[in-house]
Amino acid sequence: MSLITLALELTCTREEAARFAAVELFLAEVAEDAEAEPPAELNAVFGARPRETILGLAGHPQPLGITCRYDRELGVMTLAAIDGKPNLAALPVLLLWLYPDKLPIAYSVHVTERPELAVWTIVGLNRIEITQHEGEVAARLEALRPVGDTPRCLYLLPTKPLPRSDD
Repeated sequence: MSLITLALELTCTREEAARFAAVELFLAEVAEDAEAEPPAELNAVFGARPRETILGLAGHPQPLGITCRYDRELGVMTLAAIDGKPNLAALPVLLLWLYPDKLPIAYSVHVTERPELAVWTIVGLNRIEITQHEGEVAARLEALRPVGDTPRCLYLLPTKPLPRSDD
């Protein structure tokens, strides 16, 4: 079975890196105790119902399969796959919620046996792009950066109730 390698380095503060670590630890706790609650510091990020939001984004009960490490000297958080099985569906959405002010962000993944066939994911404020052409990544990142003093605003929570099936 092929294993997936994830390459993502994000320049951030220790507090910003702690957000990802808190999500990672919460999901690990839920695997051990189904009633576990996320730490209070995630309430500001995930709203009034952080438990349900995080579990929905992560595709619970599927494991996140991603760990983080923070280098204080460089101010860089590195995300890596655990056991070669990262949850690639959850990662871009978690990046949107956790780091909207850092977008756009690009990262690559590849199967261990074929590192030359990397696939790049570019997460922007209003779109997620995927490419196999590494040479396009820098230009796409630049194109997705906000222009001038455009306010960075992202509303991820529904503003009205979701439709019912009998509507």
